[in-house]
Amino acid sequence: MMVAQIRRQRWASLPSYSNGSMPQAPSRNRPELLLPIFVMRLMLMKPSARPTLGTTIHVEDQDVHILDGGNPHGIPVLLLHGCGSLAQEIFLPFDNSDFRIIAPDRPGYGLSTPLAPAERGPEGQSFWLERLLASLDLPEVRIVAHSIGSAAALHLAARRPDLVRGLFLISPCCAPVPSKPLIVLRSAVAPVVGPLIRQHVIGRWPAFFLDRGLRSSSFPNPLPSHLSDLPASHVVNPITIRTMADELRAFNRDMERLPDLPGDLPLHILFGMEDRVISPNWHIDWLCRKHPGPIVRLLEGVGHLPHHVVPGVAREMLCDLVEAFAQETELPRVKSIGSQAVAERVHADLQRR
Repeated sequence: MMVAQIRRQRWASLPSYSNGSMPQAPSRNRPELLLPIFVMRLMLMKPSARPTLGTTIHVEDQDVHILDGGNPHGIPVLLLHGCGSLAQEIFLPFDNSDFRIIAPDRPGYGLSTPLAPAERGPEGQSFWLERLLASLDLPEVRIVAHSIGSAAALHLAARRPDLVRGLFLISPCCAPVPSKPLIVLRSAVAPVVGPLIRQHVIGRWPAFFLDRGLRSSSFPNPLPSHLSDLPASHVVNPITIRTMADELRAFNRDMERLPDLPGDLPLHILFGMEDRVISPNWHIDWLCRKHPGPIVRLLEGVGHLPHHVVPGVAREMLCDLVEAFAQETELPRVKSIGSQAVAERVHADLQRR
């Protein structure tokens, strides 16, 4: 019986706010400063950037916006972004690749048409993925998925193993989770007041809410500069807020129904151990019960966005995943990396930003 291969790595060279270098918000002790701080941050926000436009295809009665990159003749790799994001975000670390990179806006995000409310959970989205692959004439793909985007990928792999030749899950949110307050999101979809909040609060200041969400996800790492160029009004708007709420509402129900994964499916997992969005151990333990031998890499000092903080590691793990399927006799081991070489590469990645 195979067991999970878990590898920890420390990233001492990464800048971090966990050592106290990040100043505490003065509003914590002085509530009267909340409004001035809020107004000042809004004034400093850049105007919303324009989205990167790709190709829009029609899948049955829905529009799907897709970004293509990498080598058009390479092995196809499908990228799935997380909750409250879009293709442009997850596309950034993988664009210059030897593989054919295909990154759709998931339904209801970016420029893609929402699914019917009853189909917005992970299981419903797995059927959307199946239709998308058929429209793209792709008989098989490797899938890279971030956060809650991993849930739909897992359902597709369990139901149609012939379509999925490997999964690379980054900070995967996949196990049923205890309920969280999510006060802003719940208020935005509440009866009566919800439409007002979506339209006149969140919809009016999307850059503020996007910046807040990105910094929370990136913690304890500084927000990578390239993420500040995401198109706020396309990431945060009334349609995406409604989609997020419906997706989260169906999440636990759909993931409780996920069957065990095929034992010969290459499954690679990347987690930052300082993730404050979800608990790495909670989701890793659950995945180990669903699959006999996932390969897990844990990065100390990294939060929920390892593919942006240490993109070189994410790209290397994608290469490992593609190589894994070539070894049909057994699941592969993660290639060893010298710690000094890794530190130098991470430092170089950060210097370029």
